[in-house]
Amino acid sequence: MLLTEAEGKALLRQAGLHTPTGLVIESPAELEAAGAPPVPLPAYVKAQVLHGNRGRQGLVKRVSNHAELAETVRVMLGRSDQHGQSVRSLLIEPLVETNQLEYLSLGYDTRQRRLVARYSPQGGQGMDDRGHSLTIVELESRRSPTAFPPQPELLPIVTALHQVITSHDAVLVEVNPLAQTEQGWVCLDTKVELEDSASFRHPEWQQYGQRSNLGRPETERERQAHLASRRDHRGVAGESFIEFEGGDIGVMASGGGASILAMDALMAAGLRPANYTEYSGNPTREKVATLAKVVLSIPNLKGLYVVGSNANFTDIYETLSGVVDGLLASGYAHQPGFVMLVRRGGPRWQEAFAMVRERLADTAIAFTLLGPEYPIVDTATKLREMMTAPTQRSGPPQRSIPTPPSTSTPPCDGHSD
Repeated sequence: MLLTEAEGKALLRQAGLHTPTGLVIESPAELEAAGAPPVPLPAYVKAQVLHGNRGRQGLVKRVSNHAELAETVRVMLGRSDQHGQSVRSLLIEPLVETNQLEYLSLGYDTRQRRLVARYSPQGGQGMDDRGHSLTIVELESRRSPTAFPPQPELLPIVTALHQVITSHDAVLVEVNPLAQTEQGWVCLDTKVELEDSASFRHPEWQQYGQRSNLGRPETERERQAHLASRRDHRGVAGESFIEFEGGDIGVMASGGGASILAMDALMAAGLRPANYTEYSGNPTREKVATLAKVVLSIPNLKGLYVVGSNANFTDIYETLSGVVDGLLASGYAHQPGFVMLVRRGGPRWQEAFAMVRERLADTAIAFTLLGPEYPIVDTATKLREMMTAPTQRSGPPQRSIPTPPSTSTPPCDGHSD
């Protein structure tokens, strides 16, 4: 879970770090009630959204007088960032005089599989372009750091950030820029991400409300999918669910690496996914059916893309039965030209394919069933061919289990589920 700058700074202050003394408001009326001016001027007005690069979007403004402040507050509230998140609150902070801006963050590195600190003597905007210049220092999760070789003066700051990481189950605490002033180091901006799965240990997180790492409120379908996945203990089906605006391909993927590979294949084929979701770990038929209904409640779909790796223990017959249950319960079962592509392998996959052919025989759905020998990277191209074939616009639906295309590239299936 991502926090806003103001929320993250509250955690930094709890750890003894210094931040500018600011004011959070949600309406122009709050600014008027705070008096004129609420903070020393000149000041910065910052939109409290969850995405970065706010300055480049005009969501961080410097103001010199009260008239500029009032106008900036009026204009900025209600705007949206480049990802569509509405600006519902603003942080107003006084200008901090400094000649030195540095970068410092603590987070878990998935490659090194441990906690690391990242440091650069040059902070501020453009860090995405300067990431290669960061100095990385490995840290112990259970032990406070005792040295920080890149900048020994920052050891107390690193220690405080370590406290934030361990006390609040954070996976990332970034301070950028970290300013050196006459009064000491000041955290001018911060990004904090908390580990969602640790929420049971932190009842205080309820103050943050529902949000997603996409930097927007959770959609109703995302909420329904998460609830469906947690209906019982067996497997997952919808624990990861992201809805994309404007897509027309429903996605039900399986197997972590294979799921990402399938999404990459869709994009490379020029198709537009309407969602991303996974089911794996041998979920029940009912759980998969519920997830399928959520996916197929998305309007204006042209097809359903059911792609997964070669399963070790997931029952392909039971899970595909759930997919078909959800499909037949949707309006797309009677929509001419709607297509479905399935690529699966694992326990009972041949039996599962026979079941699909039998149950969809009298529907308008055109479907293609691909076995474990078919490369995942080629499935999206096959789906595109199905969508553009003349028989998809008129005439009977196609049903086939084609052989793999001739290719010198071996099948790539990602991880097994």
